[in-house]
Amino acid sequence: MKLFYRKRGETGTPLIILHGLYGSGDNWMSIANELKEHFQVYLVDQRNHGRSPHADDMSYDDLADDLNEFIEKHGLGNVNIIGHSMGGKAAMRFAQKHPGKVSKLVIVDVSPGTYDMASPNTETHKKIIHALRSVDPSKAVNRKEVERQFAKQIEEMQLRMFLLKNIERTEDDTYRWRLNIDSIEKNITSIMNSIPDLDTPVPAPTLFLKGEQSSYITGKDLPLIKKLFPNSRVVTIPNAGHWLHARQPK
Repeated sequence: MKLFYRKRGETGTPLIILHGLYGSGDNWMSIANELKEHFQVYLVDQRNHGRSPHADDMSYDDLADDLNEFIEKHGLGNVNIIGHSMGGKAAMRFAQKHPGKVSKLVIVDVSPGTYDMASPNTETHKKIIHALRSVDPSKAVNRKEVERQFAKQIEEMQLRMFLLKNIERTEDDTYRWRLNIDSIEKNITSIMNSIPDLDTPVPAPTLFLKGEQSSYITGKDLPLIKKLFPNSRVVTIPNAGHWLHARQPK
């Protein structure tokens, strides 16, 4: 799959940033602009997100294979990867499948384990999908109307504005969601699942960043993290939730 991307920086080793569910590479632009003096930063839109193609399937094997194709196409060799949430699991799965292609990993607020479909985290995703389905941007006369409709579904301002970044204007001057909502809903259980618990651990140095106010990484996840990524450490970012790159970018 030919993934859409933006590049910042011309020198240094390659650094690929993988966004989370409902996101796009644009979410990390300010971070990329800080890092471009040290790395060649590639902001990738994963399948069913941003300006990348849509597809019915969206397992972590699919996302890892897309990433491998991207790396091969651009001749990047060994890469550093930052992955947030779903992007973090995609990065972990890629490192399992292609350990020789990974120099270092930064996994942002996600564990390699499974998230129970009845947990608060997955309940939030169900609420988001319902909200996305409830608002039809094509029937809105302007973007403000879309925002008003969406405000009835998602009260939290920061989350609402993040999701509304997925609205785009079409060629016939109407609006639509960039996200492939059908595929996300179909694959949400797979997205919440763990990556494989393999006997061969990933050797790359790996930094897990946990938001202090987030429950995506807890104490029960630490043994699995250390088993799959023995050369890893977990650092907590104060005063940050799941979208810690937005709340605490420094």
